[in-house]
This record gives sequence, structure tokens and C-alpha cells, in this order.
Amino acid sequence: MKLLLIQAPYFYIHQYAYRTEILGQLYIAAAARQAGHEVYVEDPTLGDPTPTPQGFYYGGSPAELETTLKRIKPDVVGITCHNTYSVSGAEMIGSLAKKVFGSHVVTVAGGLYPSVHKDTILIRCPSLGFALQGESEQSFLSFLALIAAKGENFESIDGLIFRRDDKVVVNKKSRFIDNLDSLPYPARDLVDISRYMNSSSRIYGLGNKPVLSLLTSRSCPNKCTFCNMWLVHGPRWRPRSAENVVGEISEMVHRYGAQHIFIMDDNFTFDGDRVKSICEQIIRKELRIRWNTPNGISVAKVDKEMANLMKRSGCANICIAIESGSDYIRNTVMKKRISKEQIINSVTCFKAAGIPVGGFLILGMPGETAAHFQETVEFVRKVPLSFIVVSFVYPFPGTKLYEDLIKEGILGENFDYTLDCYFKPAFTTKDFTEQDLYKRRWNLLWSFYLSHIPGLTKDLFLGRLNWIGSDLFKRFWREKILSTSSKDNSQISGN
Repeated sequence: MKLLLIQAPYFYIHQYAYRTEILGQLYIAAAARQAGHEVYVEDPTLGDPTPTPQGFYYGGSPAELETTLKRIKPDVVGITCHNTYSVSGAEMIGSLAKKVFGSHVVTVAGGLYPSVHKDTILIRCPSLGFALQGESEQSFLSFLALIAAKGENFESIDGLIFRRDDKVVVNKKSRFIDNLDSLPYPARDLVDISRYMNSSSRIYGLGNKPVLSLLTSRSCPNKCTFCNMWLVHGPRWRPRSAENVVGEISEMVHRYGAQHIFIMDDNFTFDGDRVKSICEQIIRKELRIRWNTPNGISVAKVDKEMANLMKRSGCANICIAIESGSDYIRNTVMKKRISKEQIINSVTCFKAAGIPVGGFLILGMPGETAAHFQETVEFVRKVPLSFIVVSFVYPFPGTKLYEDLIKEGILGENFDYTLDCYFKPAFTTKDFTEQDLYKRRWNLLWSFYLSHIPGLTKDLFLGRLNWIGSDLFKRFWREKILSTSSKDNSQISGN
């Protein structure tokens, strides 16, 4: 069969966007090609965005998208839809496909949004016939086989969302891939990879040289109350072997010319011995790369040996998910199950190895009082971090946080999911207003940087402030403007 895999266009409030290759889409493309299908991959969101009254539009015009469909003439159109602000773009592509090819063309969505919102994707996108939850390399192939055989037993496809008698049916997602080494590497050759590699998008300092992304494992066993990642990758952490990972890194370097790499795992350091083996093989094979961990790492398994090997293998900086300086919020409310001592130990190990460390912090969890916030302020003042990222919690459906907020009446049926933005408070409680959260965020940022001037000065002279760049200051001030504006940005979804 002929397949077109395409990224949904979207509207967003910011003019900048990180440009990394879409790994989920390229894994699907590689698996489908290996199975004998003819695969085409398109990303209309590349290039400069178009300013609109609602924000910035990333994607081609309807006429351009229609031309793409006519050129490829696919049997199946697979649409990547990660965010709520991508939904209108997914519907547009589905409608164009139906317009060009009629009702016989198969349209199917995948990505974070269908995995989290499940039954709403087909309601909000009537032009789409199907959607798939979670990792879909195997279920997508089963789906294609059923379509090719003109079968209708859609109930047999793991994680498939479809219509039956005008009702949306959601098959449970229960099967995940144990042996990730069995998957082919992402099909980066099916896209103009240089447009991703040289897009000038930086994540904590990396990306000013040709950059690619890497996923060495899937999922995380912690299942924190606010996290929805396990809805996509399942409840179990599953690693690729060190040999398989380094094999892909070698391909990224020698075939594509990558010099920087974003390791996008949700829990890269869960197995300390595996991390050490990956680093040792990178060093032994003399793969000259710089890499970091933009999604954070687990602090439980960090030791001096690991930190030193990471530094020698090219680690530029590390992010850790502290989330809160309050033990009560971090462990009782969020269920992080990490202590302040573990956090301090990991930061100390990395700093001793010469690796700058950034800390992720979340504000606005239910039950977070002014006293809990002050604990966070005091804690981050003491920890020798190089930078912090402060965001607001977002209640994704399927998480314990969301269920608790519904149960407590904090979220109602009219809760607006059109903009899943981490820099605009999604709800308030008796312990804080929206303005309280904005003030706390900026107080935390200013308090941190003012208290860390000596350490930042030392990092500056040692050449370790690679995470600072013009893009950081642009984001900083745009978020300041966003946080102080009374305008309701919930319309910037394109809907």
C-alpha cells in the first residue's frame, strides 16, 4: 500500500518552535517500509511560521497541502497529532484527503493527543476514520493488513479508535513492544533531514551545530500523578541495548553528519549500568558528539562514575526533574518518590564532573500553599544548579491529577483543553489564584538567579554556560509578556 505520513499543521502562541525530527512518525515509517509498504513522509510545519490574529501558524496552506496529496496519491493518510492545538490541522488534512480522493481514502491519526484524549479525537475530527493510541509500530501494521484485506474486525486491533454504528469505539491499548532492538532505526532518509538538523533550534544550549534526536528507552515506571507519558509508552520502562543505541548514534554521525544529539528519554538513567555502557562505547568508538537530556533524568541511580563517563562521552548538560522543593508536594502529592538528598547527590556528582545541571520545577499542584512554595524557593537557593525551568501543572485526562481535580469539583465539564500550555495556569484552588501563580513563578526565577550569581560567574569563566543564547532571552521575555497579559489566549488553538 502507498502511505503518506504527515505532521498536522498548528497554531501556537509563540513565534519560536523547537525543530527536531518527529521520532514517532519516523519509527512508524521505518516499520511500514520494512513490511513492504511504499512510504512518504511530509512535515508542512517546517519553515517560518505565518503571523495570524490567533498567534503563529505552522504549516502549509490548504492549497499546498492539497497539492501534496495529489502528488503522492496515498491509499492511507497517517496524521501525527501531538497537541490540542494540532487538532484543527488534523481535521483540515482529513477533509482535504476526502475532498481529493473521496470516501474510500483511509485517514488515521496518531500521536499524543489520541493517546490522551482517546474518544474525543474522532468527535473533533469528523473527517478522520481512525486513530491509534500509544506506540503503534505493530498495531499500525496490523491495521494496514486488515485494510488491505478489506476486513472489518477493527475490534482486533490493539489501541485502535474507530466508529461503529455512529458510535466511537476505543479499543484498550494493552500491548507494548518488549524488544525495542527489533525495530528498525527511524527512517530519517525519508525526510529532508538537514532542515531539522540546521534549523537553529536550541534546547538548553545544543543545536547550534547539526543536531538530531534519539530515544534510547521508552516509558518510566514512576507514574507520577501529573504525567501522561505512560499513556503513550505504557506503564513499564523498556530499554534498548547499549549496542543498539550506539549503533544508531554511529549512523547519525557517519551517515547524517550529526554533531549534537538530544536524548529524549523520559528516564534515561533508570539503569545506571546501561548508561555507563553506552558512554563507554561512545568513547571507545570515538564518536565526537555533544549531547544532553532535555526531558530530564532520574536521580536515583546517579553516581560519580556515571557522571564522569557522561562527561567524557560528550554530555553538555543535564536536566533533572526536581518538580518541588517541598517533600510533601513532591512525594505525597506528585508521587515522585525521590528525596532531597538524592537530588543534591546527583547535582553534586554532575557539577564535580563539569556538567551543568538544570532543574525542572512545577507550580500549581493541588494543596500547594504559600508555605510549600517557600520551601521550593529555599531549596533551589541551596542546590548548585546552573539554570531552572519553571512551569505550571497541566491536568491531562487519564492522569491521577485530572481524576482528583474532577472529583474535587475544581475542573468541570467546560474545562478548555484547546491549549495545553505549561506557561499559563490551567486551574486555581483555594490556595492560589492565577495571579498568585504568575507571581510565584517570577519570584522563584529571580530568587534563584540572584542567589546563584557566584556559581554562574564561575561557569561563565569555565565556558560552561552553553545553555545561554539569544533564544533563551527571547523565550524569557515572551513568557513574561504572556504571564502579565490579561488576554485570554485559549483561542490560539486554531479552532
